[in-house]
Amino acid sequence: MEKPIIIEVEASERPKGKSALKKLRQDGMVPAVSYGPKLDKNLNVYIPELELEKALSSEKKALININYEGTEYMTLIQAVDFHPVTDRPLHVDLFAMEEQTPVTIEIPIRLTGTPKGAAEGGRLYQPLRKISVLCLPKDIPAEIVLDISHLDIGDTIDVEAIDIEGLEPLRASYRTIAVIRPPKGGLAELLGLEEEEEEGEEGEEGEETTAEGEEGGDEAGSKEESDS
Repeated sequence: MEKPIIIEVEASERPKGKSALKKLRQDGMVPAVSYGPKLDKNLNVYIPELELEKALSSEKKALININYEGTEYMTLIQAVDFHPVTDRPLHVDLFAMEEQTPVTIEIPIRLTGTPKGAAEGGRLYQPLRKISVLCLPKDIPAEIVLDISHLDIGDTIDVEAIDIEGLEPLRASYRTIAVIRPPKGGLAELLGLEEEEEEGEEGEEGEETTAEGEEGGDEAGSKEESDS
C-alpha cells in the first residue's frame, strides 16, 4: 500500500492584527491554526502558501508535517478559506494527529485495468471517486486502487470490494463505486431503462466514458474564529 505524500513545512508563530496578516499573505504565507489530541492548546502559526498548494493540488492523499519550534506535528488539512476572487488560500485549519487515535479521512479511489465489457462498447461510470474511512494515522493510504478488468456490461464494483487491513470504509457496503453501462443507443437506452446518473461524493456528478482502461477521475477539532 502506497503511503500518503508528506509535505514538510516550517511553521512560525503568526502575528496578531489585520495589517500583520495582510502583510503575511502578501509575502506568500497563509495564516493557520493547528489543533487535535496531540496538542495541549491551539497553535496559531503561518505556513508557506506554495507548500499548502502542493498538498491541495495532489491527486493522492497528502499530509502536512509541520515543524514548529523544533517539534514536528503530522497534520491533516481540515478546512481552507479561499479568497472569493483570486481563489488564493486565506486561512487553513490543520488537525494534528496522535498515533493511537483513529481519524476519519477522505481517500481518493483510482480504478485500474480494462473492463471486459469494453470490447462490447461498454461505458465506465464512476459515481464514487473518494470515500471517507476510519483508520489509525499509520494506516492512511495515498489512494485506494481497485482492479476493474473483470467487469462486464452491467457489472458493478461496490464499497465492499475495499478490503484493506486497518481501513474501515464509512459507506454502506452496497454503495456503487463504478458500473459498466451498455453502449449508447443500445436497447436499454432506447427503451428508457438505463439508470439515471447518480451524484458522486460531495454532490459532484460522476463521469461516464468508454471503458478503455483507467478512469481518472475531516475530523474533529474546534475551528478558530476567522481572522481574515
